[in-house]
Amino acid sequence: MSTANFKSMKDFPLIVAANEYCKVCPECGCTQASNAVKCDECGCDLSGVDSVYDEWTMNDIVRNMEAKAKELNEYLTFYTVSVESGYYSGLQFYVDEKYCDVEDMDNDESQYEFGMCRSKMLRKYKSEGNWLRRALQKAKEELGLMELGVVARFGNGEVMYTAIKPDMPARAMLKVAVNAA
Repeated sequence: MSTANFKSMKDFPLIVAANEYCKVCPECGCTQASNAVKCDECGCDLSGVDSVYDEWTMNDIVRNMEAKAKELNEYLTFYTVSVESGYYSGLQFYVDEKYCDVEDMDNDESQYEFGMCRSKMLRKYKSEGNWLRRALQKAKEELGLMELGVVARFGNGEVMYTAIKPDMPARAMLKVAVNAA
């Protein structure tokens, strides 16, 4: 049975990092870009060399994403941001709610848990969600990550993704939003 590569989140963008690959020169051992045709150091032809997983770059990406998640978590009351590995490849920011059914809490529960009335707590909860969505978009730009949207979700669990671009037509964005639910 197939499965989705990334965990879905109801109200947050799917911000991900793809696996990085590089070519290793057979002559001098220097790493080059995965699309390199000639070694920058010794001039060796790399057209027949296969790309390999770039562990060093991926470690940097993981470290940067985890630092950003830790930074965001310092400001959050209702959510927790973590860095999760994709089922097959890549990494994602995953947002989890600290409390289940916050919107179903009554006034007494809200006073006990957060020290504020229900209406103030709900405003803070929605405001924090909006702030976190903007912060994830900003992190995407700062760290050079990408945003994915669900194009199709199949009965066997398989999911097809598309990259979300700022200049995407409104009709395509609507299709992605419908499939994400």
